[in-house]
Amino acid sequence: MELTLRSSAVIAAGDGGQFMPLLALTLLATVLLTLLLRRFRLPALPGYFLCGFLLARLSPIPMGEGTEAAELLGEMADVGILLLMFTVGAECSKHELQQLRKRGLGAGLWQVVLTGGLVAAVALTCGLSAGSAVTAGMAAALSSTAVGVRLFDDTGIPDHPGAKLTLGIALVQDILVIIFLLLLQSAPDGGSAAARWGGLALKALLFIGCAALLSRIAVPALLRAVSKTRSRELFTLAVLALCAGVAALGDTLGLGLNLGAFAAGVTVSGSLYSHRILADAAPFRDFFLTVFFLSLGALVNLPVLAAHWPLILGATVLSLTAKPLLTALGARLSGSPKAAGTAAALALAGCGEFSVVLCREAAERGLLSAGFANGVLAVTALSLTVSPFLMKSAAARGWFQEAMRQRSASQKGPAKPSAAAAAKRIRAITDHAILCGYGTVGQILHRGLQRLGIPVIIIELNAETVAQLLGEGHAVLFADIAQADTLELAGISRARLLVVTFPQAEIARTVITQARERNPDAVLLCRARFPDEAEMLRRVAPGGVVHDEFEAGSRMLRMCSRAFAGSSDADSTERQ
Repeated sequence: MELTLRSSAVIAAGDGGQFMPLLALTLLATVLLTLLLRRFRLPALPGYFLCGFLLARLSPIPMGEGTEAAELLGEMADVGILLLMFTVGAECSKHELQQLRKRGLGAGLWQVVLTGGLVAAVALTCGLSAGSAVTAGMAAALSSTAVGVRLFDDTGIPDHPGAKLTLGIALVQDILVIIFLLLLQSAPDGGSAAARWGGLALKALLFIGCAALLSRIAVPALLRAVSKTRSRELFTLAVLALCAGVAALGDTLGLGLNLGAFAAGVTVSGSLYSHRILADAAPFRDFFLTVFFLSLGALVNLPVLAAHWPLILGATVLSLTAKPLLTALGARLSGSPKAAGTAAALALAGCGEFSVVLCREAAERGLLSAGFANGVLAVTALSLTVSPFLMKSAAARGWFQEAMRQRSASQKGPAKPSAAAAAKRIRAITDHAILCGYGTVGQILHRGLQRLGIPVIIIELNAETVAQLLGEGHAVLFADIAQADTLELAGISRARLLVVTFPQAEIARTVITQARERNPDAVLLCRARFPDEAEMLRRVAPGGVVHDEFEAGSRMLRMCSRAFAGSSDADSTERQ
């Protein structure tokens, strides 16, 4: 019966084309399982691993290692890793990278040395060669950038000091593993090691030069031209083309797609376009990363798991206990605050996506066995399944509250007028008004709210206007309000008021609906040009619709009444 179902699925797909059936099946199963987990207030991440594991064994489509479906999942997962590296780079402005020396470089290096060194020493005593032991130690030291940063959002503490430290440590890990992979791929097969690695260094310098030119000249000019078209689709295409193009350049030079994608993100970081770029890339990144976590669950080798479960379980327990202790120790040795180090240690407890990538590459080159690589995949899936519960438990015990209170008390004065400083300012603003659009109406509202002392965040799509507002020190985002993530960037959950200042009814309805879902207590206002639009908007924003034609007519009637000195009669007529 199972074989019949599998054959039917393949035939229905047509000549083995399994992309659409696989996509439909994985998406549907993921949605249903995530809804079930949310019903019990459980993290979604463990559901992705479980969903992949169950699909690989119960699905009518063969999803085991070496099948067409597994290859498709792997390719989509690779896209997720590329977009992750791109968004990580986009969030690291030049100022942030300079600050990495103080915040994450020391902690990250200590964490890799302590964790990797301990595992490498144990591997040497177990009989592994020096190269194999170092590779195993590097794989054990790595954590998941995606999961580590996301756990702070899921726990409701995205501004915790540990979130920045987590990103800094994870970024150091990502850079080190990329370099490690480059050295592994460039290892001489009988040729001169100096010549191979010297050529790699020259390619790296050439790539850095190209990325610098793109950052200063080509990319700003391209994004400026695209932004002037006001085309949402064209801007999204430009963002994806930029990511793919620079990643392909890095791969062509032998530096790898991941390093290229990270460099593509860095070329746009800190610019006034960075918020919109992140908003455009985030949905694609989240989808493909979900596929990545599904693929981890699907590719867990059940016979290996059954044969070596004591070792795998022991390695998972060590990853969730010894690794956080070593990470916290590394943070303390680097001078990081204790609270930040503890939070980062918990967020980075599990193994990472690059642990799997590194072990597979090492297995292909004979440094590690295929069974060892499969074991690391199982440990990664298990440790990342448990780590969200560790963060949730720590938050429930109040471990993060003191650090948040200290951070609030230490907030300083106005930031410098730059995109990076404005982004940092925006994350600290609460109880504010969000103005969508900065035309005539938006400017009037902004001036009035400023006089009342109400903090304002402006969302605008005109790049020149955004640059001017940034120069004046205002909190402004260059972003498309129709994108769901834009409201999150503007802090809708912390806002008291949102105003859509332009009379585009469909966009206003979408924005107000999304804002209502995220903050039911916020006051939502919008404009309508025609009566039918006003009626439609009143369904989603009762009492919050300003009808342009009605208000213009009412204003003109008041002016007419003064001309005929019959204001009382005119006011009565207006009310009717």
